[in-house]
Amino acid sequence: MRTYLLNVQEPYKTFILNGQKIFEGRLNKGKFAEMQVGDILEFENTKEKFEIISKNIFANFSKMMENLGFEKVIPDAESIDDAVNNVYYKFYSPEDEKKFGVVAIEIKKI
Repeated sequence: MRTYLLNVQEPYKTFILNGQKIFEGRLNKGKFAEMQVGDILEFENTKEKFEIISKNIFANFSKMMENLGFEKVIPDAESIDDAVNNVYYKFYSPEDEKKFGVVAIEIKKI
């Protein structure tokens, strides 16, 4: 079991803490590709800890949210398209999304 530091911006950090956001979606590369079920995520600044309870890989963010429900990934989005275009594409390029795929990490507070 490994512990990974996680930086999550607001309002998504609050959504995780209040239980609205249960999936963290990222590009499937680096530490996010390495993470396994049972590993621990720790918020960088506030030190809250979460256990990874599932990990699923998808071709893209749209497929991820079609399968999991966008409300559990980006709770304040109005639709999948809204979440992809106005949230994920502000952090990641469509080219990187295609190159690496995406990972959905289901977490619960411990």
